[in-house]
Amino acid sequence: MLTTSYKKLSQATAGIALGAAMLAAVANAPAQAATLTTYNFSGQFESLALPGSSGVSVALQNGSFDGSYTVDVDQLPTATQVNLSSWLVNVRDASNNILKTFSSAIVGNTGIAVNNGVRFTNFVAASTGAETASLGVVFNPGFTGSPGNGPTDGLFSSVIFSNTIVAGQIPIKSTPVPEPVSTAGIAVAGAMGLWMKRKQKAPVA
Repeated sequence: MLTTSYKKLSQATAGIALGAAMLAAVANAPAQAATLTTYNFSGQFESLALPGSSGVSVALQNGSFDGSYTVDVDQLPTATQVNLSSWLVNVRDASNNILKTFSSAIVGNTGIAVNNGVRFTNFVAASTGAETASLGVVFNPGFTGSPGNGPTDGLFSSVIFSNTIVAGQIPIKSTPVPEPVSTAGIAVAGAMGLWMKRKQKAPVA
């Protein structure tokens, strides 16, 4: 009888010990933490909206945009679409007045990293007949979170669902990247200048 009780007690103790060991293992297992990184970016709109455009898109001619976004960079090399953790982007006219704001703090706003860029959309006003808008910004191929040298392409688009549909689109200016020849020319000019300076300082025999 004592042996049987002792056996049951041993089994119960072993079960508790095993459970505690499993809990400890779970507690000590490294969590898969996201590598959240925040980037600042900015760009300009073209001088002419696309034909047939009206509203904000026309007002953004020669305008600009600026802001920041936070994304888990660990997901980007493999995923084609990743939700941004946070974002705040202002769209401005040529006089620097803010005409639209995209923000993760505004209910109904979405922000994603997709393909080689980011896209922000405002669905807040879709049911009230007020203007909705989206901003898509494209960066260099191989995008892994960083805007690099700036936008290479993109589009701001807006639409009003009311008695009439008012739509508009305006392209984003690409950011010029220095040509390799230009960079080499600058380097050569710098070297020539340094050589001339040393020659002037050299003592005359």
